[in-house]
Amino acid sequence: MAANQLNETLVATSHSDRPENAPTEEQTNPELCTWTCPDGSFVKKILQRGSGLDKPKEGSKCRVCVEVTPSGHFDAGTHFQNGINESVELILGESDTQFVELIEKCIETMLLGEQCEVIPAPDLMKTFTDCREGLRLVVKLEEFSLQRDSWEMGFEEKWHMAMHHKGKATEHFKSGNLFGAAQRYAKSLKLLVTLKYDVPPEKTKEYDQARKALYSNLAACQIKQKQYRNVIHNCSKALEIEPDSVKCLYRRGQAYAAINEFDKAKSDLKQVLKFEPGNTAAARQLRVLNEQVKAQNEKMGKAMSKLFI
Repeated sequence: MAANQLNETLVATSHSDRPENAPTEEQTNPELCTWTCPDGSFVKKILQRGSGLDKPKEGSKCRVCVEVTPSGHFDAGTHFQNGINESVELILGESDTQFVELIEKCIETMLLGEQCEVIPAPDLMKTFTDCREGLRLVVKLEEFSLQRDSWEMGFEEKWHMAMHHKGKATEHFKSGNLFGAAQRYAKSLKLLVTLKYDVPPEKTKEYDQARKALYSNLAACQIKQKQYRNVIHNCSKALEIEPDSVKCLYRRGQAYAAINEFDKAKSDLKQVLKFEPGNTAAARQLRVLNEQVKAQNEKMGKAMSKLFI
């Protein structure tokens, strides 16, 4: 859908019958030059049209120039280590910050030579700058390599890519970059899921263990980000593969407790103690949970008693 919307904005207009000084259709109808990302993260305003039909894909090596003004209000070291206001190389799919992810999303919609202004959603802009007026971001796609779609790749190539992202994710998790870690774990998992029916028999156990680890590690990122329903989903997927995973039972129990699903939380924590009777973290969490349930019941009891006065 996004590609169709973008193609509609890039339809070339013939000006052969237009008077020499007459305004272009782009000038009279600016809507033809803008495109909104379907997820609402940014609006792209085309400043210079590109050429050809091909666009970069994940894995494409791109040479781009990202102009940021005022640059003094932008921490390139945190958001875009490649470098701003100069021609740099980046590989699509290697984004580890929200800013790079935004730029990559835009690049994936661009033609060779295209230049555009990227207008982030207001909430997203606040994460990039303390400048009240925001930033002006202009991206130019100077060159890129063609890349195959993932469905054209064989098992070994996809497996290698998945393990690459998994390794990078672990590095980010250890350094405290939860956004980058979650992004990489999710990409690795997505690749492995597409391999479900192509796994060689001798690789089945390794494949299942890798998938279980990815679900578990993604949940570890999400619980720190307070994405509790995602934690429950991913821990549940991991537990389908390894039902006695103590880490997943404990994390899911914490997530259930956070959304007041107390019975389910207690069930998971009791399972942890069944497998590991000496697990002090689970025992402590269960005590806290029992106190919460007791306090909630007392509060509800008082509220109900007032109805009969």
